[in-house]
Amino acid sequence: MNRKINWGIIGVGGWGRQHLAAIRKLEQSRQVRLLCVCDPTLHRFPELEQEFANNKTNVYHDLAEMLSGEPELTAVTIAAPIPLHDQMIRLCLSRDNLFIYLEKPPVPLARQLDELISLDSKLRVGVAFQMVEAPWSLQLKHMLVSGKLGELQSIRMTACWPRSDQYYNRTSWAGKMTLNGEPVFDGPATNGLAHLIHNCMYFASADSSGFAIPSEIQGEMYRARPIESYDTCCLRGNFPNGCRFFAAFTHATSMASPFHIEISGSKSWARVVENEYIIHGNFDPVNGYRHPDDTLSDAYQSFIEYIQGRRPQPPTLLRDTRGYSLATNAMRDSSGDIHTIGPDWVQSSGEGENRTYHIHDINEIITDSLRQPLLFSERKLPWAVNSKPINLPICQS
Repeated sequence: MNRKINWGIIGVGGWGRQHLAAIRKLEQSRQVRLLCVCDPTLHRFPELEQEFANNKTNVYHDLAEMLSGEPELTAVTIAAPIPLHDQMIRLCLSRDNLFIYLEKPPVPLARQLDELISLDSKLRVGVAFQMVEAPWSLQLKHMLVSGKLGELQSIRMTACWPRSDQYYNRTSWAGKMTLNGEPVFDGPATNGLAHLIHNCMYFASADSSGFAIPSEIQGEMYRARPIESYDTCCLRGNFPNGCRFFAAFTHATSMASPFHIEISGSKSWARVVENEYIIHGNFDPVNGYRHPDDTLSDAYQSFIEYIQGRRPQPPTLLRDTRGYSLATNAMRDSSGDIHTIGPDWVQSSGEGENRTYHIHDINEIITDSLRQPLLFSERKLPWAVNSKPINLPICQS
């Protein structure tokens, strides 16, 4: 099936703009046609309203109306707020033969995910964890599967991504655990840096297109700014194959530190740094560069090939996100609570929407995790609280 695909987008504000740009790019190559969009807040974007009118793109404010009013629709992108994902996926799956491209994270709770996996029996949902499609990611996966690094021993990931008041004020669900009774679980490991956790599951599987599921998780969650959810976390886990992984992330910093991924095997090691995208190790550097903005277009191209029957599966199906979901849910259970870091250890800087919160020495602490993968409590930090290990897949909710 190589005919033009009729596409719809659910949510065109915020990150939905990136999906809109990707779809427009595909329209130029005559692979898709943007048939319709759905967004109840479209009035906030008059320039988009005019664009859709000029391009004869049908506009809806209710998803059910769009699904019933567009019988020729082949695929939709869900780029709506996280707490709406569950109900929107269910509604879209109720329409036969409709393919769904879902913005990450899929849903906040592992219980929700398992229910959706059961509903998606025809494997029509792809998840936009597009980092697995990055050239450096594919090359690393090939190195691991081919045995170039030897037996996989450890994966370590760190990142300090500052987030200001503007970030947390941009939407009603930012920094929340729930909103109007629906789970959100917003935070670095479950939103902004969720790609790294998902890629960890990808690298840990010996299958060329597989994703591993951890057997044990221990994690800690903290908040420096006055929010309901967390802005800082650390996470440690084991896989059944003996590989161990560690992650430490924060948004409570005034100084950015790019994400690092370090992988150690019995023969060799490899490292990738954000914005460089070159694979370093005890071998000649491998050029895996591609600007991160291009990975969304690459992921769409792969999903289109799946719809057309030209590839057996998209890069990430709902079922492939189970390791990510179980790991992050177990991090929450292991932490026992989101612990507030007291004012003695936090300072704020900037004014108005530019204000950020910064935990003392957090960049140095997190960067050192690449050398010593210790939980914050194991570093005897005065604000840290001990956690307990969680065996998987016991954590299901």
